Amino acid sequence: MRRSYRLLAISLLAVLVLAACGAPAPAAPEAAAPVASGPVVNRLGITLPEDALPLEQQVFRYPSKEQKYMTWDASVYEENDGDNYGWPDSCVRPDKDFNPQPNVCESWSVSEDGKLWTFNLQQDKVWSDGVPLTANDFVFTFQRYARADYDFEWFYSMMGIKNWAQVVSGELPPEELGVKAVDDHTFTIETDYPVPYLIKIMADAWVVPQHIVKDRLDDGTWALKPENYVSAGPFVLQSYEKGKRLVFVANDKYTGPYPPMVDKVIVEFMEPEVRFAAYKNGELDAVGGGYTDDLPPSAMAEIMANPELKKELISWPNFITYYLFFDTWNPPFDNLKVRQAFSHAIDRDKIVNGPLQYQAVAAYTMNPPGFPGENVEGLKDVQAFDPELAKQLLAEAGYPNGEGFPKLTMYTREANPALTNAAEAIAAMLKENLNLTVEIQNLDYGSYMDALRAQKREKSGNFLFALVPYEFDFVDGSNMLSVWGGCENAGADLSQMPGRHTWYNQEYNNLLCEAGQLLNDEARRNELYQQAERILIEDVALVPIYHGIFNALVKPYVKGPMFEPNSKGQVTWNRFRFSSRESQIYMSSSTRE
Repeated sequence: MRRSYRLLAISLLAVLVLAACGAPAPAAPEAAAPVASGPVVNRLGITLPEDALPLEQQVFRYPSKEQKYMTWDASVYEENDGDNYGWPDSCVRPDKDFNPQPNVCESWSVSEDGKLWTFNLQQDKVWSDGVPLTANDFVFTFQRYARADYDFEWFYSMMGIKNWAQVVSGELPPEELGVKAVDDHTFTIETDYPVPYLIKIMADAWVVPQHIVKDRLDDGTWALKPENYVSAGPFVLQSYEKGKRLVFVANDKYTGPYPPMVDKVIVEFMEPEVRFAAYKNGELDAVGGGYTDDLPPSAMAEIMANPELKKELISWPNFITYYLFFDTWNPPFDNLKVRQAFSHAIDRDKIVNGPLQYQAVAAYTMNPPGFPGENVEGLKDVQAFDPELAKQLLAEAGYPNGEGFPKLTMYTREANPALTNAAEAIAAMLKENLNLTVEIQNLDYGSYMDALRAQKREKSGNFLFALVPYEFDFVDGSNMLSVWGGCENAGADLSQMPGRHTWYNQEYNNLLCEAGQLLNDEARRNELYQQAERILIEDVALVPIYHGIFNALVKPYVKGPMFEPNSKGQVTWNRFRFSSRESQIYMSSSTRE
């Protein structure tokens, strides 16, 4: 069994500890930092670095919002933190540059035609209850993902797995899905066409315990039962106090390449507006670092003015785009000139230099700077700020000075303060430059996604206009563009076309489909993605507003491989899904340099 913390990838976790029922919260290391009297060995038998605090102080605390579900297979939009490190484990893990590395899948190969992938599993891998993890668990996992009510089914459809759509619709039984077990430690994935980026998606193949869940159509509540607290990852859920916290402990059955160093991770349920104060009070070890939990603008202003806090700040540009989208299948946004008017009425520079200072850069494309296939410079002028042109286009569309334009609501999804500020600024600009009144309505994740899906399914409704972020899932030119389309199924209804939005362009889909099937020619693939994105931006399927700069505060006594820079020299605080973070840190008696 491998027991080396040097192999750790990266991970995100900052845990808050308020007093537990009848028991005091663990003291912050800065408040009590005795050096361990001898080597610190955790429950996996790993010896921590010489400056590690005693094992009882190897507790990492960070805040989050309480959600409905526990696990990734239940929901990707309404699951609690810990869904990636405290329940499943993934086939592969990304390194600091997002390149796939062996994990549960120790090796893999692909056939010459690119349509059959073979994965070989770690042979000593077990669940935390001692039950062996086998290839059948991965087969069951994909069968579970292939269900119509799963909010991330669209993502896995990008893998092109044989019979995927037919299993999702119920036309074929799950056994017909193109994921098969060869033996206990080998499984295959057969696709309808070559998918060169499939191995990158396997970083999100979060294996589900078949012996616990049993029913692939389970409603997701299986993980709420204490008897089902079972994990294949580096941590396992110890306790759940509803409305208060989750406590994860190191999984002593874990044998993978990313073993934990800290003994506990505590996720405190806390509203965003009080997290910064809790961090300053020593109740948290980290705060921020995500598009839903980032530090608000007011906190950033204070941090930048405080030399001590500024030393604890980690900032990095993330592959994320905040954008406006429209229902282009219905009035008034079925008129290209209306969409163009909106795109020219918004001063992005004013937003990122004002209410979003330190948190964003202006966006003119879906693919952010540095992302494969991006064409930021080539497309920057297509939707440039030009209020006079915006007024002219709106008049040509039949709404001079905004007259006769229908009442408009801009929806947001669980907006944090920065996104709320951006929405308010956009609404003000639309009023100033187009004389349009826009109401802002914030929805919870579930309501928002239900409305989004219903609008496309019914091809009509009230969900016409919204502001939302999309963060990358894997680093490939296909990923962020796939939100808008992909390979079409012959004879499919408009509502069944690939992508999540009410926008359709056949040429765009053809380009994405061609690029997504090219093997061993990344340059040509990226050329095709650039052609596709030009269609997307010129047809104003969206109005990109800003790309996020993520900010996190991390106490100086938190150390570990997480803080080693990537190939670009960047230190990040990406969450576990992208970094294996919680396995990459420990509590130290000294401070980071």
